[in-house]
Amino acid sequence: MGRSKTRLQRKREKESLRQAVKYLFLIFLSLFLLIKFGLPGLINMATFIGNIRSSNQPIEKQDELAPRPPRLNPLPEATFSAQINVAGFAENGTSVKLYVRGININEIVANNEGEFEFKDVHLRQGENEIYTVAFDDHGNASDDSISYIIVVDNENPELLIDNPKDGDRFFDSDSPITISGSTEEGVSLKINNHFVMVKNDGTYSTSLSLSEGDNDIEVIAIDKAGNETRVAVKVNYTP
Repeated sequence: MGRSKTRLQRKREKESLRQAVKYLFLIFLSLFLLIKFGLPGLINMATFIGNIRSSNQPIEKQDELAPRPPRLNPLPEATFSAQINVAGFAENGTSVKLYVRGININEIVANNEGEFEFKDVHLRQGENEIYTVAFDDHGNASDDSISYIIVVDNENPELLIDNPKDGDRFFDSDSPITISGSTEEGVSLKINNHFVMVKNDGTYSTSLSLSEGDNDIEVIAIDKAGNETRVAVKVNYTP
């Protein structure tokens, strides 16, 4: 322990001596410059040394890290409306650009919770590809968000009832009767508020029990865009 302390003391004494020599050198150098060049020369030398020190400071690197891609809330596959709202999440404070059919049509800043919403986005008839890109304060751009293809369709689906015909009369053992017809593939079909499966070729068929007297039969077809077609017939049944 004693030897270690003595060595430590000697090391500190050497450091102090080096510091003293350095300060003495700077003092003599300053006096020499002051005598030979005057005060302006001394100031120039100090400025030169300061510039050297500044040049040795690490250069601050510009932020090149791109933000994460925005995340859009689910959007419908189809709609009959020409306007929709597009919302989602991004890094808070980033600027989110909205692209429709590859064209930047709007820009908004995500709030402190990272939420953003574009209201009343105009869509055209047919397919519309929608995606977003986020930009930070340094201009770094994220990758594209997941894109959605939205089809604008405002035409009602075709719907036919082939059997029965309006005004048909049925007797005794005719009930239940078969209701059949055709519509468009992929529609949601209801007959008297009961869902009926539509085949791949657009045809449908189901059975219906009749009550005595007049019976109203209503078929409703709703496509993915929400367009609706209704067809109704009335038949009579005598047991």
